Amino acid sequence: MDKEKKFNFKKVQIEKFVQAEYRKKFRSNVRISVRKRQKFIDEISRKIGKKFGKEVLCLIDFTKKGFVTVLSPAYTESTDKGKLYQSFSHPPVFYTTHCLDRFSERTDTTENCIIALDALAREALLSYGEHEGYLTCSEGVFACEVENDRLIVKTFITFEMLTQEQIRKFYGPGMISSFPEEYFADVADDSDFILSEELPQLRD
Repeated sequence: MDKEKKFNFKKVQIEKFVQAEYRKKFRSNVRISVRKRQKFIDEISRKIGKKFGKEVLCLIDFTKKGFVTVLSPAYTESTDKGKLYQSFSHPPVFYTTHCLDRFSERTDTTENCIIALDALAREALLSYGEHEGYLTCSEGVFACEVENDRLIVKTFITFEMLTQEQIRKFYGPGMISSFPEEYFADVADDSDFILSEELPQLRD
């Protein structure tokens, strides 16, 4: 079975699955609130990810009784690193299966992982060259390598998983804009560490 036929077969399975879940959850011709829509999408995304894979993007039309449009990454490739998934918005970027699994696990992501990764990669790509083999963003660090003119993203490490030494390494003064806002303290006594350029002001 070639790639296109395989995806079409999976697409039909997902559409039937979502429509069956929709019928179990909602009565016909009932108005569905935004909150209930979001809850259903979260639940169904988790089930689809477990049953069919987290690389699938499922769009649900609530005005058409759960009509489903299923999208899949434009390209996948089997390599010695496992299966690679091409980014939707950054064609030269590919994510490994390990990266998708760790990102989903560490960020508790139930939605399409590639879309979520792409959003962070847009920010992280700006740090290219700062640390060999790594890209940083406000949510954490990507481990990656360039191979055959492609950027292979091997895994994702959340900010919370980093040690103090790693935070100083990856988020020095030049990378301060990458810190998540919740990690800034208004009062020096509430901080875990202080940037050196701030010390003179504290001594005054």
